[in-house]
Amino acid sequence: MKVKSKLRGLLVGAVIFITLALLYFMLSATRVLLDTWDRMQTLPSPVFYSIAALLLGVALSSVYIVAKLVWGGRQSSPHATRHDGEPLTEASLEEEIRHIEQAGMDTAQFREELEKLRARRDSGQIHIAFFGDVSTGKSSIIKALLPDANVEVNLRGGSTREIKEYVWYTPVGDQLLLVDLPGRNEAEGTLDEMARDEAIRAQIVVYVVDSDINRTQMQDIWELYSFGKPMIIAFNKSDLYSPAEKKQLTERIQSRFKPEDGSKQNKALLPAVIFIQAGGTEEVVKVSADGTEMLVQRQRQTEVSALTQQLQKEIDTRMELLEHLRDASVFSLVQRKMDDSRDEFRRFKAGQIVRSSTRNAMLGAMAAISPGTDIVIQGVIGARMVKQLCDLYDVKVTQLDIDNFLDFSQGQVKKSIPLILAVAGNGLKAFPGIGTVAGGLVHAVAYGLIFDALGHSVALTLEQRGALKAAPTALTFREMLSGNLEERTKALARVAFDQYKQKQKEERSSRS
Repeated sequence: MKVKSKLRGLLVGAVIFITLALLYFMLSATRVLLDTWDRMQTLPSPVFYSIAALLLGVALSSVYIVAKLVWGGRQSSPHATRHDGEPLTEASLEEEIRHIEQAGMDTAQFREELEKLRARRDSGQIHIAFFGDVSTGKSSIIKALLPDANVEVNLRGGSTREIKEYVWYTPVGDQLLLVDLPGRNEAEGTLDEMARDEAIRAQIVVYVVDSDINRTQMQDIWELYSFGKPMIIAFNKSDLYSPAEKKQLTERIQSRFKPEDGSKQNKALLPAVIFIQAGGTEEVVKVSADGTEMLVQRQRQTEVSALTQQLQKEIDTRMELLEHLRDASVFSLVQRKMDDSRDEFRRFKAGQIVRSSTRNAMLGAMAAISPGTDIVIQGVIGARMVKQLCDLYDVKVTQLDIDNFLDFSQGQVKKSIPLILAVAGNGLKAFPGIGTVAGGLVHAVAYGLIFDALGHSVALTLEQRGALKAAPTALTFREMLSGNLEERTKALARVAFDQYKQKQKEERSSRS
């Protein structure tokens, strides 16, 4: 209790002292400011305004420097080859494709996507994508629109196992590309990305259901609706609903798309809800005269006029929007795919650079002819590795930036050297017969661990931040240096041991 009382007394005393000190500082600063202001009033106007501007500039500069230190500067994305905010155009994409092609990336898929877009544009084709769960009747709808098309329809459902395209001419002569996609619950997750890409390409999206919409279907509809395309929700098997039920379903579905702020939604932006009968077959039980029952199949009546009318309405009233969506959607898709491919390409190339530099660092440690020469070798290899990674990620750095970064990282390494050497030594115990060269191999493995962690941390920072930031990289470096240490040590020890054996073999060959 006495200790707590003393501690409480010390805290009270500290608070009082700090309060008095702050008051003294504020009063002193106020007095100095007032004295300065009074003296400035006696100065000529040019001198007065010059001093005032100087003081204001110093104050604003201090605020700016503090803000930069605390929040940092916003870095532009290394992926963009144009200014952010500029709209995507075919010319800008072609330029970017040429740029990444020169870097060694495969650009065939991007060029193919743009070629298809040009073909659709020249033909005036409208792109319609059909989505929905398995056995909701997507293929049957297309079969009803195109009776002569070879559309596979299976009573058991799931007849669409891949993306299929059909060309349909409307009664007024518009050319439509109908795309039949696998159902969400029949593609087993392998076509989800392809389905999303098709939704981006499409100018109109048709989502087919054959009963009340469940939670999963509603999530799909929301995701498709978020692409900003005209959307039609088509209820198949319309004979199951009365006129009152159809009206109630339409109002209930469209009410879910009203703005959260309570403002009135433009009806033109709401998904259209229609009811159709796609035909197909159904199983019924036939009772014969003698009372026996037989399971037979019969054709359903086909009625898809509501869909054709709604599609024609969308085309007639939104042609300008559909023309814009055809280009903008594909441009966005190509840009996203290029960004993803570039990220994968850079990760692959960064891995090659790190592995090569790590191996060279280990060889440098084993080839050092005198104490201290290995440090010079590692410095050169480290600087070259960082420069190669920065060039890969289009980050401009000077040699001074690299040297400062390596000096900063060296401070992180010093704290971990004892642990790294101990782990490297333990890892080499699995390789008997290395004799007196164990010390050199230990240093080689230690350098391997350091370069492997340093290279991957630099690559990760460049990818995430678009700049060579010393502090974040050092933090990642420290985490990677201690992460999965045992497995990394075993792999690098094997490399060092193999290099040692190869060196011995070459020495024996040269002597003989």
